[in-house]
Amino acid sequence: MRTAAPLLTALALALTLAGCGQRSGPPASHPSPISSNDPRFLPLAVYDMPDDDGHTVGTARWTLAKECMTRLGFQGLRSLDIDPLPAWPRRPEGTGVVQLALYTSDDLRYGVQDPEQAARYGYQAARAEHEQSYPEKDRTLSEYLALTGEFVGEDPKSAHGHRIPRRGCLGEADRAIYGTNPQDRKDPVLDLETKSLQQGRRVPAWQVADRTWSACMRKAGYQYASPRDAEIGEDRQRQDLEERLTGASRDPDEPSVLEKRTATADARCKQETGYVGTVHAIDVRIQNELVARHRATLEAHRRWNDDATRRAEEILEDGS
Repeated sequence: MRTAAPLLTALALALTLAGCGQRSGPPASHPSPISSNDPRFLPLAVYDMPDDDGHTVGTARWTLAKECMTRLGFQGLRSLDIDPLPAWPRRPEGTGVVQLALYTSDDLRYGVQDPEQAARYGYQAARAEHEQSYPEKDRTLSEYLALTGEFVGEDPKSAHGHRIPRRGCLGEADRAIYGTNPQDRKDPVLDLETKSLQQGRRVPAWQVADRTWSACMRKAGYQYASPRDAEIGEDRQRQDLEERLTGASRDPDEPSVLEKRTATADARCKQETGYVGTVHAIDVRIQNELVARHRATLEAHRRWNDDATRRAEEILEDGS
């Protein structure tokens, strides 16, 4: 089950999956779905890395990365606490790059569903979940570059006289675990899950569900054609821009009152119209069809993950 994980974007950098395997390993409060009627149930998830294995891989990754960082001269990271696993490094602010994070979670595949959660987090529950699971740690620019190898412009390619490995110490660790860097390899599960949503939204029954949800939202005072439109919230983006232009200050990580109210109405309309049950059933049907057509590729991906988990276990056993 893939849980909250960020997709990081940075000026002059390609879109990169942050964590690269750290998508797994949710808190114990996330039990696996046991019924196909559970909206978290996804046929494709069977071929993804299990949560426990994801934690094992993440622990091995950071164990190796600490050794690499020490080798590069970052002696202070020798005792870096990796329990809980740190978040994937973010480039420090004020270093000439604008970096944005988009958080995703299987629990929110169809958008907000819990009015109480929406009233607290707006549309940012995935970010909050990720931050709770993987605490952010402040990094210097030199530490960030050595860990990730994500260079921009004139960034130094070495640290303390040592050449930074390709994709940094975390990339070096991934190659030891996976044999290659996951970023260089297409993730068939993620790809097919995306295709399933794209195909599902073209199904007439899904479109009817969108219109029924939209009618409910109009009664609540909101004009959105679909839950995706509500989550993007172009009207809220305009309001935020106007507030900034007038000098109003607000924590950008804190959802606005309007966002919370919109998300709460969104979740309530999903419950009142049975939206999630309808679209989930369509999603499951399409995913089953995709699994049947791509079973060999998916099985190879599962074996790839299993092999990585075994190597990670060996790494941790050798270091114990």
